[in-house]
Amino acid sequence: MRAHPLRFPVASAFRRKVTIVVLLVLCARAVSADVIDRILAVVAGQPILLSDVSAARQFQLVEIPAGATDPVAYTVERLIDRTLMLAEVERFQPPEPDPIEMTIRVDALERRAGSAAAFDRLLSITGMTRDELRRYIRNDLRITTYLNQRFGANAAAADREAAIRTWLAELRKRAGVTVLARGAGA
Repeated sequence: MRAHPLRFPVASAFRRKVTIVVLLVLCARAVSADVIDRILAVVAGQPILLSDVSAARQFQLVEIPAGATDPVAYTVERLIDRTLMLAEVERFQPPEPDPIEMTIRVDALERRAGSAAAFDRLLSITGMTRDELRRYIRNDLRITTYLNQRFGANAAAADREAAIRTWLAELRKRAGVTVLARGAGA
């Protein structure tokens, strides 16, 4: 029994058309998908996300100077520095910060938000939990302790800042730092 000569090509052409339609539908969905987050930089394999930058700005965890032309880029750079410093802190394990100091700082952030409800709304918007914010503050306090131990708490401010900048430049050279996006359009 012989197959009809047109049957196979027709079925094949039909399958190709269906496959193309399915692929077009999938591509259209991918194009219309919402971007939930973006990787702005990677520091020693650890991503710094747009949500990290947003949280740092919302809670004023990074002090942005008044003359900063691009607050997002400035915040990305500070979070890169913070990640590098935190890796060093983890190596040397300074003493744990006082839990009362962490609570005082979280409470100050809540007061700055205006109310507990506004603070909870900020947490929700940034995708942070109270515990994550508390860990962030804990790590900031640990970094401060480490910097005071390493560079002296009473050193001249200009000398201390210069020494920290030099140290951070060396850390950047040793660590793999990749900046994927910097600016306000990130």
